Amino acid sequence: MINILIIKFGALGDVVRSSYILPGLHEKYNNSNIYWLTSESAYDLLRFNPYIVNLCTPNHNFKLLSGINFDVVISLDDELDILELIQDLSVKVSFGAYLSNESIQYTDNVSAWFDMGLLSRFGKEKADKLKKRNQLEHNQIFENMLSIKIDQAKFYNSNFIIQKLEKTFDNNFYNIGINSGAGGRWTSKQLNEVEAIKLINKLLTLKINGKKVRLYLLGGVNEDSRNRRIALNFSESVFYLGCSDNLLEFAARIGCLDYLITSDSLALHLAISHQVKNLSFYAPTSASEVGTFNTGVKLVSLSSDYCSYSGVCDNKTITSERIFDLFLTHVECYEVS
Repeated sequence: MINILIIKFGALGDVVRSSYILPGLHEKYNNSNIYWLTSESAYDLLRFNPYIVNLCTPNHNFKLLSGINFDVVISLDDELDILELIQDLSVKVSFGAYLSNESIQYTDNVSAWFDMGLLSRFGKEKADKLKKRNQLEHNQIFENMLSIKIDQAKFYNSNFIIQKLEKTFDNNFYNIGINSGAGGRWTSKQLNEVEAIKLINKLLTLKINGKKVRLYLLGGVNEDSRNRRIALNFSESVFYLGCSDNLLEFAARIGCLDYLITSDSLALHLAISHQVKNLSFYAPTSASEVGTFNTGVKLVSLSSDYCSYSGVCDNKTITSERIFDLFLTHVECYEVS
């Protein structure tokens, strides 16, 4: 029996897309047990994944890991406190980041990924240039690094939660989710509120596949205020169901949609992994890196600082008009009233 340990704590969207490696690992090491060490906040995103034998956090089953001899260790985070946890387990990292003499290092076989990150051996300036030049999707990079196949994106949830949330949506309408915010870290990822309102007004003029449009404002706690402000501009056909820290309910809502328009965020990766058609927009982060598995289209900033990973990146060219025009190229059949 081959024991595999994956260490991935965050960000939440990265946890979802990193889980796409699991079927490929299971196929490559066909007699294996896969363990995953993650954060408390990301736990629910992996909780129902059938490929994981044991899901652990620093406060849940962590001591269990110290009693296992791991044949393959995949370390996908570069934060010092996480790498100290790995060091405490006394495991040898096969792929990814690790501590050596109190210095953060990464194995050569993952250089295609880590050379573009904050940990890059080349320094941030070159790392940013590599990131901007990169044309490979996350799944393609990880296929190459781990010598596996990543054929699909899939999210696993509770059937009870899915059935409960399905009742929220009326299939007589074309249900579009709008996730215009982006949390608190990368404010330049988000769509300007004025542009979000303009976009919603444009979408409300449509019938898609013969159905009137209904719009749902989505987001977490950080988006609550902006979504409430946006909702005040509309009396019907635009719904804000409130924010929730229940990630499984959030995932189920997205899985019920016909379409999602979103920033580069957790919502995007949940749409991809539910095979929900999507349109995503990018200013500070790389569009090339996001693999949509043929579910989505991407809108990229026209500003010179695109893909600069700056919290104050210029996102003025991410407009309602550009988003709407791209959306119309992606839906199958529409009419404007």
